[in-house]
Amino acid sequence: MKKQSIASTILGALALFVTSTSSAVPITDVQEYINNTATEFFVFDDDSKYDYPYYRDYSEDWGWVHDGIAGSDFSSIVLDISAFDVDYDSGSSIYIGERDMIDVFDGSSWVSLGELDGSHDIWDFTTFDLTGYSWAEAQVNAGLQVRMDIDTLEEGWLVTLGRATLSVDGGDLVCVPTPGVPCETVEVPEPTGVVLLSLGLAGLGLSRRRRARN
Repeated sequence: MKKQSIASTILGALALFVTSTSSAVPITDVQEYINNTATEFFVFDDDSKYDYPYYRDYSEDWGWVHDGIAGSDFSSIVLDISAFDVDYDSGSSIYIGERDMIDVFDGSSWVSLGELDGSHDIWDFTTFDLTGYSWAEAQVNAGLQVRMDIDTLEEGWLVTLGRATLSVDGGDLVCVPTPGVPCETVEVPEPTGVVLLSLGLAGLGLSRRRRARN
């Protein structure tokens, strides 16, 4: 009777594990030149970074929409935006420089996430963590809308975007900021595989306990 109770407890815990992980699948949605719409201006390669219409100023603001990602109870939601020639260092207390603001739609209004961060004539990612926002999951499910206000102070700065990646639960792709370089797939273990492994280990443990008692 005691053995049955132990087995039932283990199986119950594993069933709970399956339920809790079934909605948490790492996914990365990438928006870049290959899936541009008519109103999006991600550049297609590094050589074209200074070309029109990709290298844009304060009068040429634009935005994009990520594909919807299904799921719930995400452990993390992270937006990475690759930009070139952002003359703004958020860690500096002296140099102000370029201010390119990023907003996302929360379902009823636009919310400012802050400005792009980078260096002169360099490609770099700026990371925005959306995990703590109550509306983030619903907007990720629906397709996150993002927009950029270029050079908010209208001082003559220009910027080019390479790609934007939206990752949930750590994501399943690794990308570099330079446009035209394909993202690499990250191998993510299937939840069912983890459960089967756990079942095997649980069975092995019960078998060893039974032999020990005999």
